[in-house]
Amino acid sequence: MDMLREGIGLRGYGQKDPRIEYINEAFEAFEGLKSRIQDDTVRYLYKVEIKVETGLREKAKARVRGLHTNKDEDGRGVTIRRAERKVGRNDPCPCGSGKKYKKCHGAG
Repeated sequence: MDMLREGIGLRGYGQKDPRIEYINEAFEAFEGLKSRIQDDTVRYLYKVEIKVETGLREKAKARVRGLHTNKDEDGRGVTIRRAERKVGRNDPCPCGSGKKYKKCHGAG
């Protein structure tokens, strides 16, 4: 883009609006970049080799067993409730400084 910006000033000598020429050249460069990215992606996808590791399925099942959800054994959802009341932004800070929460521990 810097090279384009430097060279686009010469278009003014050719009685063309440099701003419009810059926009057109930048658009063409961007379209070319998108086309090259698509071509490279397709080229690399054709070269991909998938290797299946033995025992991979068992490892995946073991990982899934280790995950937890918010459902109990019955399949019903468990609601998690907060033990203490939530501190509002304009409430006094629970640390006892006397400042509003948003100016003390809520800042940042």
